[in-house]
Amino acid sequence: MVQSLSGQTASTAGMNYQAVARDVFGKLLAKQTIALKISFSSGEGEAKSHYSEIHQVTTDELGLFNLVIGEGQDASGKLSDIPWATDQIRLNVALDAAGGREFALMGSSELHSVPYAYYATTASQLVDESSAIELPTEKNQSIYWHTGGNTATRPETHFLGTRDNQSLVFKTNNTTRVILTAGGQMQVYSGVSGNDSDPASYPITVEGSQQGIYVMVNESRDGDNNFLTFADPEGIWGRVEGQTIPELEASQEYRTQVALFTLSAVSLAATLVATIAEAAGLYAAAVAAAATLILAFATPGFTAAAVAVTANGVSIGVEAAALATEWATWESNIKGNIGVTYQSGAGDYAEWLQRGKDEPDMHFGEIVGVSGGKISLNTNNAQHYMVVSRRPIVLGNAPQPDREHLYEKVAFMGQVPVKVVGKVDVGDYIIPSGNNDGLGVAVKPSQMMISDYAKVVGVAWEAAKEAPLNYVNIGVGLTTNDLAPKVEDLSHKVDNIIAYLEGKAPLRSSTAKAVNPVAAPAAQPASAKMVTDEEFDQFLDKNADLVNQIYAQTKQELLRQGSDLSNYPELQAMFDDPIPAIKKMRRDPQLVSQWAMVDKKIQKELKKK
Repeated sequence: MVQSLSGQTASTAGMNYQAVARDVFGKLLAKQTIALKISFSSGEGEAKSHYSEIHQVTTDELGLFNLVIGEGQDASGKLSDIPWATDQIRLNVALDAAGGREFALMGSSELHSVPYAYYATTASQLVDESSAIELPTEKNQSIYWHTGGNTATRPETHFLGTRDNQSLVFKTNNTTRVILTAGGQMQVYSGVSGNDSDPASYPITVEGSQQGIYVMVNESRDGDNNFLTFADPEGIWGRVEGQTIPELEASQEYRTQVALFTLSAVSLAATLVATIAEAAGLYAAAVAAAATLILAFATPGFTAAAVAVTANGVSIGVEAAALATEWATWESNIKGNIGVTYQSGAGDYAEWLQRGKDEPDMHFGEIVGVSGGKISLNTNNAQHYMVVSRRPIVLGNAPQPDREHLYEKVAFMGQVPVKVVGKVDVGDYIIPSGNNDGLGVAVKPSQMMISDYAKVVGVAWEAAKEAPLNYVNIGVGLTTNDLAPKVEDLSHKVDNIIAYLEGKAPLRSSTAKAVNPVAAPAAQPASAKMVTDEEFDQFLDKNADLVNQIYAQTKQELLRQGSDLSNYPELQAMFDDPIPAIKKMRRDPQLVSQWAMVDKKIQKELKKK
C-alpha cells in the first residue's frame, strides 16, 4: 500500500490520507469497495493504541483512494489526545478487501514529522496538568510552551536546548545575539554602544543583588589560569589571574618586601657594630682614620670590654625579635589573603617608557633618569628624574604586546611610593642618592641648593624613620614652581649687590652670606662608604667572638618568644653564621647607600664617646 499523509486546514479536525490499495498478494484492487482500519500507537512489543477508526472507500481504476483521518466510524480515543510531542507515534493501516470487518495489517510506519494542525493545538501549554506519566528523555524532541509562563515543569526533561552536537542560537531582530556552543561556551554579540558611564552601553549588566559576579575555575589558582581577561581587536592587554604561595614568593614585590625586612636587619647590624666599637674603647676623634680603627681592635683588654657591653647586645636581640615578629605578621597576612594579583587604589598617571640599552628590569619605587625618552638607573647627567610606578590609575603610551617587556611604567603626576634611604620628614624633597641604585635621599627645603632643584623627583607626603630603606609616598609632577622663591630671592640679592657697587645702597649682610651657596656645586648625598670592605672584614674578624655571642643571645631571645627562624631564611642565615652573612650584605652593590648609613652610624656612635 503506497500512502501519503497530510494535515487539513484548521477548520476541519482531520488529516488527509491517500493510498493505492493492493491485496496480500500484491494484486491491484481497482474499482472496488474496501474497508480500512486506521490507528495510531506508540511503544515496542505490546504497543499502546492511542486512536483508531474504520473507513469504507471505493478505489478508482488505478486502485487509488482518499479519506480523512478523524472522520471515520467506530472511533476509539481522540486525535487530540495523541502524545505527538512525547512519544514516537506509528501509523497502522489494516485492510478487508471485501469491505467487512476482517482486517489484516498491511503496514505500520513511524511518523517522523508531526501533523502541524494537531501539534499546534497543544503549543499553548507546557504539559497537561492532569498528566502523571514520566516523560522519557530520549523521546523529548519538543516541548509544550506557554507564552504567559509555565507550570508543572520537570527540569530533568523539560528544557530549552539541543540534544544533538549543535549550538543553540538566540536572535533578536533577526540578528544573532547569543550562541551557546555545543561545547558549552557562551558567546554574546551586541550592537549597543555609548558612554562608559551609561549601563545601557554594556552588552551584559548584573543588577539586583548584594554581590556581583562569582567566578570559579576548575583548575588551581596559579598564574596560568585567568579569572578575567581584557582584550581588544589587537590582542590581550590585561588580566585578573590567580596566584599561589610559590608564585607569591617568586614575585618581585614579595622579594622586595623581604629585602626591606632584611635591610632592617642590616640596620641592627650597624647598631651591633657600633656596640662592638664601644666595647673596644674607641672613643677618640681619630676613629675617622680607618687604619686606626682596625689596629685598635688588637689592643689588650678587649675581651673584658666585650663582656661589659653584652647587655647592649641583648637589647639588640630584643629589637631583632620585634623585627622578626613584625616580619611574621606581614608574611602571615599576605599569605592569608593570597588570591588574585589585581587590585585597585592607584593614585598616579603613568606612561610606558622604554629602558635604555642593557638596562635590567626595574621595580616599582625605583628612581630613574630619563634621557632622550629612555630610562636608566644611571641618574648622572639625566634630563629628568622620575619614579617607576606600581599600579597607575591611568596608563598611557602603551607599547605593542610583544614589546612590553622592554618598557616600564613611569609616574608622571600624582602620588607614588619611592625607595628612600634614611630619615624622611613631610615636605622634604626627594633627590637621587647618586649611586645609580634606584634609591633616593631626603633633603630639607632649607638645605636645598639651587642646583638641587633640577634633580627633584618629588616631595614627601609622609614621614619615615631612619632606616636603610623606606617606601615613602611622594607627590610627583607637582614641584614646577618650587624654584621660584629661590630665584626671586637671588634676584633681590643681585640687585642689592649692584646697588652697593654703584654706591646707592649698603650691602645687606644676608646678601654677602648668600653669594657662596648660590655658586656652590650641587649638594651630594653622603652615600659613599667610609671604610673599605676589606677593612670592614678585618673589623668583623677581629671581633668574631663578640659578634657570634651577641647573635647567639639574640637567637635565644627569638626562640624564647616562639619565633621559628626556619621560616625566615635571611634572618636565620644571619643568626646562625653572622660573620659571612654580614660580609655578603656589605658587598651587595644594591646596598651601597645603606652601608654608607652603617658607616656613618658607627662614626656617630663613636663620636658620642
